[in-house]
Amino acid sequence: MARIVVITHEYDDFSSRNYLIEGLFEHWRELGHEVVVAAGTPPGTSGDIAILHVDCSVVEEAYLDYAKRFPVVLNAGTRDIRKSAISRVLVTRGDDWCGPVVVKSDLNCGGLPERIHNRVAARMGHAAAHAGAKLFERYEVLDSQALVRRRVWKDPNLVVERFIPECDERGFWLRTWVFFGDSERCNRYCGPRAIVKASETTFSEPVPVPEELREMRARLGFDYGKFDFVVNQGRATLLDANRTPGSAPNLSAHFVRNAGSLAAGINYFLKERAKVTF
Repeated sequence: MARIVVITHEYDDFSSRNYLIEGLFEHWRELGHEVVVAAGTPPGTSGDIAILHVDCSVVEEAYLDYAKRFPVVLNAGTRDIRKSAISRVLVTRGDDWCGPVVVKSDLNCGGLPERIHNRVAARMGHAAAHAGAKLFERYEVLDSQALVRRRVWKDPNLVVERFIPECDERGFWLRTWVFFGDSERCNRYCGPRAIVKASETTFSEPVPVPEELREMRARLGFDYGKFDFVVNQGRATLLDANRTPGSAPNLSAHFVRNAGSLAAGINYFLKERAKVTF
C-alpha cells in the first residue's frame, strides 16, 4: 500500500473549498492507501507519492523544493498556469487579429485563490502571499481589439485573447476534460450565454478528447487536473488549465458518481512510475 501526500498552500482553506480531489480520498483509503494533507511545507512528512495541489496560479519555489523530497511527484511541472503562460490565442495591442476578443484575468479562477491567501495571511499578521494580485472574475467580450480600453493593455493582471466560441442552435458550449493519470472523463456543457457558466448549464454530453489537448497536457506537465476548452471549426482551443479543480454545486453529484473511476488513476503512478507492488 502507499502513503499519498497532498501538498497544499499554507493559506489554502482546503477543507471548505469543495476540491474535486477530496472525493478521491475515500476510494484510495478503501484500496488500503493512506492519505495525508500537508499544509505548507511541514518537516518530517514522508510518503510514497506526492500531489502538488497548491491553489494559486504560480507556485512558489519553496513548494517545488519541498515536493522533490518525495519519490514520485504529480504535477511537478505545473508551476505556472497563468493565461500568459498557457494560452495560444493571446492578443497583443496592434496585432493582426480582426475578430472579437475577450478580456480576462491572467490568474486562474479570476485571482480568487490569491485573494483568499492574502486574506488568510492578513488575519495571521503575515505579509501578503501574492502582492499586487487583483480579483477579476468577470469576462468582457468585445467585438474587436480596438474597443479594449487603454488601461487593460497596461494592467499586468489582465490578458486579451481571441474570442473563439463553440456554439450551435442549442446555445454555447464549454468542454471540460478531467484526468488523473490514465483515468479521465470529458464532457461538454451547454449554456445560454457566450461565457458558459456551470451554474447555467442546461445540457451535457460526453465527447472525445482531441489529440492536440493530449499534447498540450504533456507539454504543460499535468498529471492531474482539469482543462476547459472549446472546439471551433475542428480546432481545439484551451481556455483554462487547473491543477486544483473543484466542482460547482449543480455538478457535484455527477463528479461523485464518477469519482471511483478517476481515483483509479493513482495506480498508473504507483505501478508504472513508482513501481510499487500492492
